[in-house]
Amino acid sequence: MFFLNGYKLFEGGFAVEMKYLVTIDTKQKIDGDEENLRVITHASLEGGRDDYTLIYTEQSRENGESKTEIRCEKGERISVVRFGEGMTTNIILEKGIRHISCHTTPYGAFSMGITAIEIYSDMDEKGGTLHFKYATDIENNPLGEITFDFAVTPKITERN
Repeated sequence: MFFLNGYKLFEGGFAVEMKYLVTIDTKQKIDGDEENLRVITHASLEGGRDDYTLIYTEQSRENGESKTEIRCEKGERISVVRFGEGMTTNIILEKGIRHISCHTTPYGAFSMGITAIEIYSDMDEKGGTLHFKYATDIENNPLGEITFDFAVTPKITERN
């Protein structure tokens, strides 16, 4: 995978133009412990105000590079598909509705209950914000809460 003229080329030969920067703040509360993380990366944004797709990549020591695609539908339903080296995640979020999410890791696969607590979206072609918070459980036993806050801004390009 590499950049070429402002496009990120992915395995399989498809290219996505990365015109935006996205700042992702994550807060995870599990068994009383809280962990915060901030990631800033390149992203693409397609669609309109209430229906859009945000695509970005991340790099980590533990998981290598991963690609995440977030689809917001009518500002009320969020689907997250994340895949990388040896891992995939599929999450659907609708406020107050419990969905089962599937995760695969190099160590095996597992399912987890996901119930959206908050969803807020204010996004257009100039960027914007997306916020969602959800509770996790395994076999209906509460595990914790995870919050994501996205700030999407157009990249500043140099003029010659």
